[in-house]
Parts: sequence; C-alpha cells; structure tokens
Amino acid sequence: MAKIRFFPLDATYKIVEEKPIIYLYGRTSDGKQICITDDSFRPYFYIIPKDLEKVQEKITKLEIERERITASVTDIEVIKKKYNGKETKLLKVYTNVPGAVPVIKDAVKNWEFVKSVHEYDILFARRYMIDKGIIPFTSYEVEGDFVNIKSRVPVFKAEKIEQTGEDVLQEPKVLAFDIETYFKQDQILPDKNPIIMFAFYAKDYRKVFTWKRFKTDDETIEFVESELELIEKFNEVIDHVKPEIITGYFSDGFDFPYLESRASKYKIKLDIGLDHSDVKINRKGDFNAKITGINHVDVLRYIQRLFGRSLDTESYSLNSVAEELLGEKKLEVDLDQMSDDWDKGINIEKYCKYNLQDSKLTYQLCNKLLPNMIELVKIVGLPIDDIIRMGFSQLVEWYLLRQAPRFNEIAPNKPLPEEIGRRREETYRGAFVFEPKPGFYKNIVVFDFRSLYPSIISSHNISGGTLNCDCCGKDKVPLEGKDMWFCKKEKGFLPSVIGNLIEHRVRIKEIIRKQEEPDKLLSARENNIKLLANSFYGYFGFFAARWYSLESAQSTTAYGRYYIHKVIDKAEKEGFTVLYSDTDSVFMLLDNKTKQDANKYMESINLELPGLMELEYEGHYPAGIFVPTKEKGIGAKKKYALINDKGVLKVKGFETVRRNWSKISKELQEQVLNLILKDDDVEKALELTKKTIKDLVDKKVPIDKLIIKTQITKEINAYENIGPHVAIAKRMESQGKTIVPGTIIKYVVTDRGDKIRDKAKLPEEVKNNEYDSDYYINNQVIPAIEKIFEVLGYSKDDLKGKEQSNLGKFF
Repeated sequence: MAKIRFFPLDATYKIVEEKPIIYLYGRTSDGKQICITDDSFRPYFYIIPKDLEKVQEKITKLEIERERITASVTDIEVIKKKYNGKETKLLKVYTNVPGAVPVIKDAVKNWEFVKSVHEYDILFARRYMIDKGIIPFTSYEVEGDFVNIKSRVPVFKAEKIEQTGEDVLQEPKVLAFDIETYFKQDQILPDKNPIIMFAFYAKDYRKVFTWKRFKTDDETIEFVESELELIEKFNEVIDHVKPEIITGYFSDGFDFPYLESRASKYKIKLDIGLDHSDVKINRKGDFNAKITGINHVDVLRYIQRLFGRSLDTESYSLNSVAEELLGEKKLEVDLDQMSDDWDKGINIEKYCKYNLQDSKLTYQLCNKLLPNMIELVKIVGLPIDDIIRMGFSQLVEWYLLRQAPRFNEIAPNKPLPEEIGRRREETYRGAFVFEPKPGFYKNIVVFDFRSLYPSIISSHNISGGTLNCDCCGKDKVPLEGKDMWFCKKEKGFLPSVIGNLIEHRVRIKEIIRKQEEPDKLLSARENNIKLLANSFYGYFGFFAARWYSLESAQSTTAYGRYYIHKVIDKAEKEGFTVLYSDTDSVFMLLDNKTKQDANKYMESINLELPGLMELEYEGHYPAGIFVPTKEKGIGAKKKYALINDKGVLKVKGFETVRRNWSKISKELQEQVLNLILKDDDVEKALELTKKTIKDLVDKKVPIDKLIIKTQITKEINAYENIGPHVAIAKRMESQGKTIVPGTIIKYVVTDRGDKIRDKAKLPEEVKNNEYDSDYYINNQVIPAIEKIFEVLGYSKDDLKGKEQSNLGKFF
C-alpha cells in the first residue's frame, strides 16, 4: 500500500457498478498529477418528521424506477441536529446513488407525517468535500493501492485520507491560451468562420500555432496544415504541458464555446479531461466551461464577479486590466484588417505576436491574482473554478454550508419562486446619515467602526435562529414599531461563524503589522475575510438566501444607527464639532483640540461598546471640502474630497469616479482639488479652470481627452430614449459589430448636427478641431468643478471669466 502526499484541486464522481465513486484530482508533493478515488462515501439527505416511526417504516420500503436509475433507500439513521437554532430529532436518509436523492425527496416531501426535507440539493462531490473536510490546494496524505483504469494520470484507491497541515500548493502549473478567429465586420460566426491561430503561454512553454505558412525566424511560431490539425494540436499541447490550471480571458463565453463549435464540425473530441472526458460547456445563463481534473480559470469572470471593485479602471477589457495590474498592454494591431490580411497571406506574423501577447498577459494576470483566488478557496473550501464564478452571497452561503456540520446545524432550503417574489417586495431602513454643511474645512479627524455590521451581528447575536427566544426579551432592538430581541444565553450559528471570521482577521492583521514586508498570501487572506464578513449583512436580506432573515437585516441597521448616534452625541458633549457621518464613520473638526484628545475620546467610546465592536482611528486630514446638493445649505451625501497628512487626495462621489465624464473633466477636477486642498491656492485653481475653458474654445484640446465612455446596460432595442451612446451603438450594430449589455461605447460630441445624438461620433471619425466646445464647457468641465468653487464663493460666471461676484465673501 502506497503513502502519497498530495494537494487536491478538483473533485467529481462517477457511478461504477451501480456505486458512486469520488475522484479527487490533484498534484503530488513532487509535482506529478494524480487521481485519488474513494468509494466509501454515501449520498444522503435529511427529513424532519412529524411522526418519526411512520416515516421510518414507510421509507425503508421505497424504491422508485426512473428512466435512467432505480432510486432506493439503503439506510436510515435517527440523529439530533440543530435546525434554526433549535435541537431537532431527524432522519438521515441514505440512497443508492446521488441521482436518487432528488427522486426520493420528491416522493416523501408531501407525506402527511413529513414536516420538511433538507440538504437534498448539495452536489455530491461538494457534499463529500464538506463532510470530509477536503480543502483544495492544501496538503493531504493518502494511503491506498494503484488502480489500473483508463486515465491520463495514475489512479489510487484511498483507504485513508488525512490532512497533514496547512501547507499550500506552491506555484501550480498554469497554462494560458487565446484564440484568434476569422471574421468580417466584427461578426462572430463559429459555424462558418475558422480559428486561424491560437497561442499558449506557461512558465516554460510559449507557442503560437497557425495554419497559414509564412517565412519567419520566430521559434515560438509553429505551422500546421489545416484548422482540423490546429484543433488536434490544442489537445496535444494540453496533454504535453499537463497544467493544473488552464486560464483564458473570456474563455467561458468565447474561446471554449468557439473551439467546441469548430471541433464538432470536424468530429474532433476536446477530450482533454484527465479521465479522457470532453470539455463540458454549460450554456444556461452565463456560459462556463468545465474540464475534469483541470481547473479552468476565466480571469475575466473572476474580475467581473469578485475582484473588479478593487480596480480603478473603468473597463474590464484585457488591455485595461493588464495596464493597471501589470503595467503592460496588448500589442496594437488593426483587427478589422486581420481577415483581409489572412486572405492575402500578408502580415500574419504580427497577428501571431498579438495573439501570443494576449496569452502572456492572461498568464501574468492569472498568476498575479492567484494568491487571492487560492486564499478564497481555502476559506470557502470549494475548487477554484467554482469559487471564481460565484458572487459574494453565494460565497457566504457555501461558507456557511461548510461550517454548518461543525456546529451540528442543518441548512434551511433555498426559497421557492413564490417565496423569492414575496421577499423581493420586502424593504427595510438603511443607515443613518449626518448630513454635512457644505464648506471648506481644516483639521479633520475621521473614525470608523471596524467591520460595523459584522461586529454588530456577532456582538448582539443576530440571526433568525436567535430571534425572539423564550429565555430572554429584556434587551429589545432599538427599532421603533418593532418588538424584537435576540438570545443572550446561547450563541447562534451565524453570529458564531461571523465572530470567528472577525477574530481571525484581527489576528492576521496583527501578524501583517509586525512584518517588514507583508506576506502576499496573508494580505490576500485578510482582504478576503474582510469581504466575506462584510457580505453577511447583505446576505441576510438577499432574496435567494437559505438563511434569509428580514428581521436580522432590519436589526443590524437599527443597531448601526444606534451606535452612530451614540458616537455623535458623545463627541458633541466632549466639545468636538461633528462634520459628517455615514453608516460606519464619523468626521469631526479638531478646532482647538489635539489628536491626543481625539484618541482619548475614541478610547472612552470603546469602553462602552459590546463584544467585538470597536471604533478605530482612520486618519487625520489637514483640509477637506464638502460640496452642496441642489438644495441650498445641504451637503451632498458621500460627496467630499480630503487631503491626508502625506498629501494624498481622497475623493468620494465626485465625477472623477464616473465613467461618462471625459478625461479633460476628470483631470481638471483632480488638479483643482489638489491646488485647493494641498497647495491652499484657490486663485491658481481658478486660473487653471479659465485656461482649460479657453483651450476648449480655441480648439487646442486633443481628441483623446474628450472621449466619453458610457456602458450599454440593456439590449439596444430596449432603449426608449436614444441618447448619444445608444445612437453610436446602433450605428456600430448596423456595421456588423456585436453590441451586448456591458459593452463600453466611446464617442466624441462634435459641432456637426442639431441634437446631441446626431453630434456624437466615434473617436476615429473626428478631426482635432471638430468638437463642440460649448457642449464640453457646459456639460463636462463646468459640472465637474462648479460645486467645488460654489463652496468657496465663486459662481459659474466667475469660472468662465465673466464679471466676478463677491469673491471675498467666503474668506
């Protein structure tokens, strides 16, 4: 019997001789791919009975014939678990195969002596990983014997699997790929147009394959005789490189579906799975491609679902993301010319280099983001190609499903469509906002609560299972019109889980704080725990959540408002001027007080806070500006700019973060804010504004600074009002280009035409002096800085250089 140390990466199952067998694919400690099988695990679900004995008696005889399976009950256990916080006697019902679980469940759910059925919809391989504690990318020791079955990798039948520590697989083998296809007028037609080349990029492997020959000294370029051979080469490369991760950029939605379509034309199997199975493409909803034994990471999908909010870029294109994260860009080629060049057999090499660069950027991005992905895998406990395709509410749910057995809890069921509809109608009051008075301020300190909502949930034991218990009732939720409380005697499942997350994050932050160079994996883990913990509050109110609890969501925000009021009231009693507060933070003017006074205030607040709640010092800002709303005298919520002690600008809610503002507007606004807040030079900021306006009038501004970007949010035909971006999108569609929701439309407003939509042109169609100066002055530049100067006593006319109006009134 062999002893093998390995890192599991993927899990699936097969039915062999009417028995389910788990297949764990991974890599051994010496870098070889391997498969471990386990036939000891049985599928099951739970029944909460009204009459336990009657259910037992009837269900043991149950056997149901279906077209493909015979579903039967193989065993029953009477056990005790907690359901919604209360200990419950229930039945654990084992079936012969995983496919029998939903069949048996459907048969028994309406029996008069069955109260409810549970955990019947957890996929068998995931159920195995949860129950056995299998965490992908971490180290396990297996004892087992070699099994001689058809497989691309050695297979061992496990007799014993044990975790050997928290070692993480270092440098999994990543292979990036990218395909280029023949097209005319941007029409993507996989049933007609061939793949003309594809590129691979790995640590020790980089190649471009194409089937049109030309003279070249580039050793990375190889030729095949036809598209058929090109697709066969794809399979060969995967088998040769043996990656643990295959990565692409939009490979779920484009590369793999296109490749599959072309392969089917030639009756070629894309059987690159480690069990010789084909790539499986799920076309329901968002496309996704699955490869048995190999993790498929679509970098774009990860960015769209989870990582994008961390980026500054306005576009998730490969070029934009690579430029921000890597400092590199795609090669510039005219893709509209590629098919014509292909037909003529010219310039093919430059497209090969373009193709290889795309795969290189994808490879580098995957490796750059891999620490974040792996740490999320370790926290939630699912394979990486499942994790990257989930939203935050799904991550919370799967984290809870993994934690539930540790707390002896069974999960509530997913809501039915009618319940989802009802939940969608339910609303609750959000956070308290202390509205700022518009103005220019100096000497500001900011405090915020550490993980406010997660710490409230943990500290006040908020969950559906602890709501309105029989043993408590004195400490009511501070919510007018509601009579609610949460148990003080027994900690609930969700509050315990979230409390553990907060404490774990605090420990990690302390370790990072002591490090001279922060550990990337630790930093990624800390950030992922923060994101997961902060998602719990939203999960309570998410209409599709298993652990949905409107009362918990209401109570969380009610306590949030209560504590913010407490912080504000105490600050004012101690002589601080409260400038602004929103959700979990408070801005105060020091005036004649010191930073030490502010810290003493913070410490006194923390002595009064329960549990894991803590007010933290966020920073000191020498200057800040809060702009007004349309209603005079009221500051806009979340719309301010601050400069910190290091001279770094912090901007919230201004147009700099909006996509549909041109570069000239964004740059001017940032420069104006720096001049006012950092240099304390209002006059210079005013001069810069006037000069920018004059340059626009004199047609001196380059076109690239006037491009406006707007996202298409729905199907083009669904727009009732035709704005400039919709008009441009319609023109692009008429030229054969594909426009879908999410497409970023770029345009410039010219001086030709009557309506704005008629004046809008594609950037490449515009000459330097053809833009509409008045439009950019009145709709881009002035709106970007008008409110800033209004706070300082300047009018719109002052900005345009007209007669000034009482400039000194502010000072």
